Amino acid sequence: MIKSIVFFIQNMSRPAGSERVTSLIANELVKRGYQISILSICGDNTSFYPLDKSIQLDTIIDKEDVNNRKEFFSVLCGLQRYYKIHNTDLVIDIFASLSIYTILLKIFYGYKNLTWEHFNYTVNTGMNKIGRQLAVRFSDQIVTLTNTDKEFYERNNRIRGRIDYIYNPSPYQNVVPDKERKPYVMSVGRLTYQKGFDRLIKVWKLVESKCDWKLLIFGEGEDKLELQKQIDEASVKRVKLMGAVKNIDDYYKQASIYVSTARYEGLPMTMIEAQSFGLPIISFDYDTGPKEIVANDVNGIIIQKSTEQEMIESIAEKLLSLMNDKNRMKKYSIESFNASKRFTTEEIMKKWIEILHRMK
Repeated sequence: MIKSIVFFIQNMSRPAGSERVTSLIANELVKRGYQISILSICGDNTSFYPLDKSIQLDTIIDKEDVNNRKEFFSVLCGLQRYYKIHNTDLVIDIFASLSIYTILLKIFYGYKNLTWEHFNYTVNTGMNKIGRQLAVRFSDQIVTLTNTDKEFYERNNRIRGRIDYIYNPSPYQNVVPDKERKPYVMSVGRLTYQKGFDRLIKVWKLVESKCDWKLLIFGEGEDKLELQKQIDEASVKRVKLMGAVKNIDDYYKQASIYVSTARYEGLPMTMIEAQSFGLPIISFDYDTGPKEIVANDVNGIIIQKSTEQEMIESIAEKLLSLMNDKNRMKKYSIESFNASKRFTTEEIMKKWIEILHRMK
């Protein structure tokens, strides 16, 4: 019977979507009687998001970041030391790439492993590709974030264990949306190439002169200085990089529209959060994520794939149109809030517990 669970993650101290949902699921499992630990490869051995006081945090390498390829054996040795002294029934790997370590060691320590895929199947950055190849052969269970991604796995592999998909839960339950919204657009995520904030700034350059709204971008990351330079060179005045904030819910409550110009995602946690507050969402289309959250012209707008410039011009046009149509914005907001009920903690945890019971 599975009682002791270790969540294995790159860096729990980061303020990002995978870390947020890890904290949510870990906290809920504690409430249900499981013994939970979280093991980071690197970081400062803290969690940006709140954790139950019974959850033990450990970190292998005391550094802000680690190149897993270059320091592969250092990480592997650290894991060996950890599992020698920690009795573990199940390891949940956050991203397929980390399953490489877990699968190599599981024969020696007797635990089961679950590969929790947070990217979509088409993204092969880092060690994801080899991690997936090992996971389909040796993981006891694979969990993807979307049904689309589950189908990618099944079409391209013979899977030895089981595969299921589970949406991420919203960290915001039973929200009462504010009736009075402020004229600003918001977007949230790590300031990296993947999230496409460089595209969003190009969109805003087309929009700003035609409205009196503001654009607020929340998050930290390696592209922060480059994005600020782009903002300055574009001479846009009403866009601000807000950094990572603890009270992001206050901004969700007051914003009028959420926009995503990401290049790819697994299941965008920030869209789920925005929907919990009844925000209309405008997003580029990509392989997995937006279409399982946003219903086009019901609670938001999906911009179909095209050339980069055509997509930027299209989202700018749609954004301006929505800004100037209060009735449609209100309709989208109501429908967005109703759709968010699919992502309640209660519904998501039913699926997690079902899987854990099946893995006995």
